[in-house]
Parts: sequence; C-alpha cells; structure tokens
Amino acid sequence: MSTAQYQTVATEHYLLGVDVKGYEINLPFSKEKTEERWRDYAKDFGKSEETQAHKTYQAVFKSDIYATEILIYSQIKGNKEQSTIWAGIDPQGIPKDVYPELQKAMEEFIYNFNIKMRTDLAQLKIDESEQAATYLSKEFENLKNDERKNERNLERTNERIISYEEKLKELRNDSTLYSNNLQSLKISIDSLYIELEKVKSVVENYKKNLEKIK
Repeated sequence: MSTAQYQTVATEHYLLGVDVKGYEINLPFSKEKTEERWRDYAKDFGKSEETQAHKTYQAVFKSDIYATEILIYSQIKGNKEQSTIWAGIDPQGIPKDVYPELQKAMEEFIYNFNIKMRTDLAQLKIDESEQAATYLSKEFENLKNDERKNERNLERTNERIISYEEKLKELRNDSTLYSNNLQSLKISIDSLYIELEKVKSVVENYKKNLEKIK
C-alpha cells in the first residue's frame, strides 16, 4: 500500500532469536507525538512490555482471521520533526496459511495509522482555521459596529456644529446690533451731557444775578 509520498515497507526485526516480519512507515510527526497517538490507536492490544527496545503485546489481532492471542511487536524511532513506526507479528505458533493474512492485515493496520495521524492533523488545522475565522468574523462585526457607532456620533456632532454655527452667527448679529445701539446711546448721552452742562451754566448765571439784586 502506498501513496505518492508515504508507503509501507516490509522489513524484518530479529527479536528473541526469531526473524519477525513486519512493516514500517515514515511519518511527518515527532517521535513523541507518534508514540502518544499509537498508544490510543493500539489500545485494544492491551498493556505492553519492553523487549529489546520494542513494545510487546499479547493480544488477539484480527479475530475474523485468527481468534487466538499472538505476539505483536512495535517500535517507534525518530526525532522532534519526523518518525518511523514499525510493527510485526511473531510467527511462532501461527499456522503457516494464516500468517500471510495476518501480515497483510498488519500492513493495512500500520498504513491506516499513518492515514489517521495525517487526517487528524488536517482536521486539527481545519478546526483551528475555522476557530480563527469565527474569531476574526466576530472581531470584524465588532469593528463594523464601532464604525457605525462612530459614524452616527460624527453625524450628530456635525449636526451640533452646524447648530452651534447658526447660533453663533445669530449671537454675532445680536452682538453687532447691541454694539451699534450702545454707540448710538453713547452719542446721545454725550450730547445730552453737553446740553445739561449748558443749562447748569445758565442757572448759575441766574443765581449770580439774583444775588446782585439783593
């Protein structure tokens, strides 16, 4: 089984004096991430034990092919950027006509693990992108609401400015009118004052004349 980039490769690991046939595949994930996902993917195998740097499971692999417990080995190698997983079946005790079918099932099992890891990653990126899109959509709507609010405030402010400008114009006209009136009153007052002073002077002369008569 293969794709343009990922394929299973048949290899043998020598374990406990036996050549164990199995399949490996390269993965674009860290060794730590692959181990984490493998624990969940192979959870039906039950608990594992360490055997020559391999994990060993004693479990029924495919009951429709062989309903007896067998020994399954797995090994994960890699670094923080990529990894390789291998899994094989100990042939001891398995009928020769059944073993190839179990091997074929194991190849499919390993290949599907690769597919699951990559599809899970793709789905994770989709989910993260959708979350980001939802967040940005909300932020966009909030900004649009702020924009509409500011437009309304600007419109009201401009209306108030126009109103104030009209009022200011009115007040300036009133101020000009009052200033003109005040100037006219000042002229009238000055003129009246002069006349008043003249009258006072006449009165003073009359008083002086009266004194002379006495």
